Amino acid sequence: MKITISKKDYTLHFGLDFIEQLDKNDTVAYNGSEIAVGTTMVIGLLADTRNPKYLVPIIKAALCTEESIPADAEIKQWIESQENMKNTVDAFLLNLQKVNLLQEMVNWKAVKVANKEALKMFLS
Repeated sequence: MKITISKKDYTLHFGLDFIEQLDKNDTVAYNGSEIAVGTTMVIGLLADTRNPKYLVPIIKAALCTEESIPADAEIKQWIESQENMKNTVDAFLLNLQKVNLLQEMVNWKAVKVANKEALKMFLS
């Protein structure tokens, strides 16, 4: 996936470095060990809430192997400049769904079911 931030083209890489970068931020205690859950949480929250703020850590992590990484402010400005946020979020989710490494980490079907259940709560 390619994006242009501050007139510079970037290729987003959703590989092991991406996963390690996202996992650095969030851990939970499990059977006496610390388990990294950042990737699952950030992608799951983007899929579940559709909140564009979760694009910031995703973009930063996807660029962690680049020589230069845009500042948070530049990434936020890029996000805010998108004319159709729904399509932008969809594009990221569709690209993330294609990543073999994320297939078992993110249960895409469960996220969709959770959203349907949340919708039912507001219909009653």
